[in-house]
Amino acid sequence: MLQPLKHVARLVLEKASAYHPLHREALDISRLESSVPPQVITPTRRHLDEAIAWIKRAQEAAGHGGGVAWGYRARASVRSGARLGWLGPYPETTGYIIPTMLRYARLAGDVGSAHAARRMAEWELRIQLADGGFQGGIYGELPVSSSTFVTGQVLFGLLDAYREWRSTPYRNAAIRAGNFLLECLHESGRFIKGYSHFCASGSKAYEVRTGLALAELGIMLGQETYKPAASRTADYALSCQQQNGWFSENDLDEHHRPLTHTIGYVLEGLHGVGMLLNRSDCLDAVRRTLDMITKLIHADGFLAGRWRSDWSPAVDWACLTGSAQIAGVYLRMHRDFGNAAYFEAAHRLLGFVCWTQETKGRVPSLSGGISGSYPFTGAYGQWCLLNWATKFFADSLMDYLVEVLPATEGR
Repeated sequence: MLQPLKHVARLVLEKASAYHPLHREALDISRLESSVPPQVITPTRRHLDEAIAWIKRAQEAAGHGGGVAWGYRARASVRSGARLGWLGPYPETTGYIIPTMLRYARLAGDVGSAHAARRMAEWELRIQLADGGFQGGIYGELPVSSSTFVTGQVLFGLLDAYREWRSTPYRNAAIRAGNFLLECLHESGRFIKGYSHFCASGSKAYEVRTGLALAELGIMLGQETYKPAASRTADYALSCQQQNGWFSENDLDEHHRPLTHTIGYVLEGLHGVGMLLNRSDCLDAVRRTLDMITKLIHADGFLAGRWRSDWSPAVDWACLTGSAQIAGVYLRMHRDFGNAAYFEAAHRLLGFVCWTQETKGRVPSLSGGISGSYPFTGAYGQWCLLNWATKFFADSLMDYLVEVLPATEGR
């Protein structure tokens, strides 16, 4: 009897804690969510500008090093001891935010975004580990060891920084990172070393996004060493795909019901490898999954955040990172192959995430950022705004705006 009573007491305390003054921002977000039903909003330049402004604030909040804060936590569970407010800089996502900021700088003519990107790249140079890899987790967390996935994501940033500024240290760091990845990659296309300590160990289908970074490195250097390795990561990802488009071995911890975030990763990786290395089988795999997901998106743009192998929803909340990522894949496939149904699916997904974005200054510290989940109480990034959710949202907004306003690209 004692255990059930303790459980009930904890639930009561948790509910009451929503009204604690420290959790006012989370309560404000929840009230805003419940005030109007979800709907598809047409994405605009304002949504993009607000997202980039939030990323800039996240960088400043992380300190003077140049890394971007993991995110902003507006509420924590009772007795969790979790820190509220801005958290520390995050190597993985800081790395792949660099291309986002440089693209926005070109689109908007914003020198400040290019400066922010360079500070991010310089910070990554300073924290690269001796083996060429980059650490998992928030900077300063233990243990400090190289992760293949993190290294691949930082590699995107190093490559874009080198393309932008032609600074040799970026090129050298990219080569060191690429060589670390080659050392960890098996002939089967699985990474068998360099697992992150911050998720379940073992090979992941979504590491094909790491393979995409290797493909880009090989193309930049004009060397064939890296491209076959990238192709092998795609082979492994394809081996994980079922006939219905669902991928096994494709989650941080729960492979039987992967997040749309990691589904987004595997689709991004396969699309990129397919385009760069002329692999039609990769693009066919992307189509297979997108065609299935199209049927699962609600009219208001809601897409459940986890999916079982028969494509039945495993949760009743949306992972906004995954919705933004998958919207971007739809848009790129529409750009490359002209499927109008893909553009419509992207519009619904992205329009839903736009609806969740606070842009009216009603919760100033959260304005412009993207939550981990909708509703805010959802289990992924619960009560938090995440820098990578905001990054993928900005990426997909730029893809969308270029589709509807082509002259905006390259301004």
